[in-house]
Amino acid sequence: MMSQKIASEAQIRRVLVNALSYTRSRVEYADLLYERAVRIELQQLPDRLIKKPFNAKSRIQLRLLNRGKKAEIKVGTLNLTSIKHAIDEGMKLLRASPRPQKLVSLAPIPNPGKVRYGLPAPAAFPADEIFDALIRSITGLARKIERKHAGRNIKVKPEFWFFSQREEKAIADTEGVFKTQVLPRTFLQVITRVKGKGDKMTQTRARLGNVHTYTDIVRKTKTDRYVMTPAVRKFLTEWFERTIALQDAVSLTPAQVRKLDHMILHYTTAGVFVHEALGHNFEADIVKAGGSGIIDKDGKPKGAVACEDVNIMDGPVSDDFTNGFGTELIDDEGVEVKTKLLARNGRMVGMILSRETAAYFGLKPNGGAFSEMGDPRIPRMSDTYLMPATRSNWRHSLKELIKDIKYGILLVGTTGGAVSKDGMSSSVQLGYLVENGKVTNMVKPSNFTAKTMFALRYVDGFAGPVEIRDVGFCGKGQTKFVADGGPTWTRIKNNEYIGLSVQG
Repeated sequence: MMSQKIASEAQIRRVLVNALSYTRSRVEYADLLYERAVRIELQQLPDRLIKKPFNAKSRIQLRLLNRGKKAEIKVGTLNLTSIKHAIDEGMKLLRASPRPQKLVSLAPIPNPGKVRYGLPAPAAFPADEIFDALIRSITGLARKIERKHAGRNIKVKPEFWFFSQREEKAIADTEGVFKTQVLPRTFLQVITRVKGKGDKMTQTRARLGNVHTYTDIVRKTKTDRYVMTPAVRKFLTEWFERTIALQDAVSLTPAQVRKLDHMILHYTTAGVFVHEALGHNFEADIVKAGGSGIIDKDGKPKGAVACEDVNIMDGPVSDDFTNGFGTELIDDEGVEVKTKLLARNGRMVGMILSRETAAYFGLKPNGGAFSEMGDPRIPRMSDTYLMPATRSNWRHSLKELIKDIKYGILLVGTTGGAVSKDGMSSSVQLGYLVENGKVTNMVKPSNFTAKTMFALRYVDGFAGPVEIRDVGFCGKGQTKFVADGGPTWTRIKNNEYIGLSVQG
């Protein structure tokens, strides 16, 4: 893992340190978070193509602590005068705000002496060449699929959204800490609309993303031409074919759903399920506010959240910090990110912490505090996934996992989810019936619901390696890049705490 320098590091350090010196005689503690992202972006919409060959955005977040009170201010520019003005405004807020019942404090930053963190990230992007390769490749692939299905008069219309960026941040405080991070991040989403017989429409959404450069998506050939990588081409071909297959998908009646003995969730479905049904409940600010369905306000578990064969994790799998769309090396407070064990053998053992919530609960911070371009730093999920606690029910293949199922359903992909204190719901893109141990008909899109405290208590098997390749954006007043996942397949006995309704 290489240490990367942020651009203009000496200048940024000088401005932040000078600004912080302005606070030393006025507050007990202050810190500054500087964030900058340089991005290229391409969007193919139904009616227009949008190209953004260069976009740069930066913000600063100021935090002041004095006598147990806290003030947080967003600053728009890296300018000493602007930051000093924000400090003056923050002082006014501190004086005007009432003293909280429990005084605000921050847990110390572990390893305060290390400065640079990062992964190789490009300083410049060949945007035009990348854009041309994506437009040419995705359009050409759609036409190839149409020719393959020419006898059915299928029309394939893909829309896509791509971005690749270099992210930089610096954290400095009045105790002398100065830390920086550089990361690449790349994302591709393709929405495929298929028109078939009788103008019947079907649609899917496919996403890829990671803390890698654009070479994950397009690569340069020996003739200096950019083309889509074989892995991405294969991935999109599979989703184009699935969208076409949905033309012939079957529905299930409520009676048929009740008859199901198992639901087998692909990691693209299980990940969103874990994120929405459980993940937010482990975020320590939600716990502190009494909004967690699984942990009380004192940080004590309310009961089991899964069966004994389930662990819930947040952070890169196997501490591999080169993978995961939500991966960071340090959080936005300068704390090194840890892969967090949130539930062991189905029971809560940890939370996602900021320095403030760590101090509140008397714990050590674990690198869970993030901001969106100048917003307050709050506990957030990053890469959240289900991990089998033992190997006793972990099979090598889907065939082994379903061989004893008489009537079940495989659920694949989602288009997002919603969460409440007691449960969640998620839109599932497609399914496959399992009858007498064999995969049979494709099933239409459905809606999956679950009760937070109970749904995972009925997990009874897994198959395949743990994947966190289901990528997206988590909203919590501010947006964060995240990834979700679990074993390739997770098997759950049908029970009263989960629900499924299939499109008619």
